[in-house]
Amino acid sequence: MMMKAWGFPITGDRVVEALRENFSTNDIWLLLDLDVPSGANSQAILNHLRERMVNSPLEVSTDDLCEALADAPQVWVLDIRLSSDHEVQLYIEDGEVFEENLDSMVRSGNRAGSRDPQLK
Repeated sequence: MMMKAWGFPITGDRVVEALRENFSTNDIWLLLDLDVPSGANSQAILNHLRERMVNSPLEVSTDDLCEALADAPQVWVLDIRLSSDHEVQLYIEDGEVFEENLDSMVRSGNRAGSRDPQLK
C-alpha cells in the first residue's frame, strides 16, 4: 500500500483533509490516543474529547474528529481505527506517520453520527 505524502509538520487540517476525502462524516472511529495543541476553533471539543478518553478508547464520528482537529498547528499523537474495520487506521507518533491505512473508497459508514450528545 502506498502512503500519502503528509509533509511536515502534520497539521490538523491535513488530517481533516485525508479523513474527509475518504470517509463519511458519520463513520465512527475508535480514538485511542490524541495529543495536539488546540487550534483557534477547537479548544472546547478537544478538551471534551481528552476528558472522555481517560482509560479507554472513545467512539467519535468523522465529523466530530475533524471538528476537533481543524486548525491544530500540528498533530503530535493520533491513534484512530475505524470502528467497523480495525484494519483502517491512522497512527501518528511524535509528529510522524507510523501506520496509515486509509483507502480512497468513500464508505457509507454508521449513519447514527456521534454517540455523545455533548459533542454537538
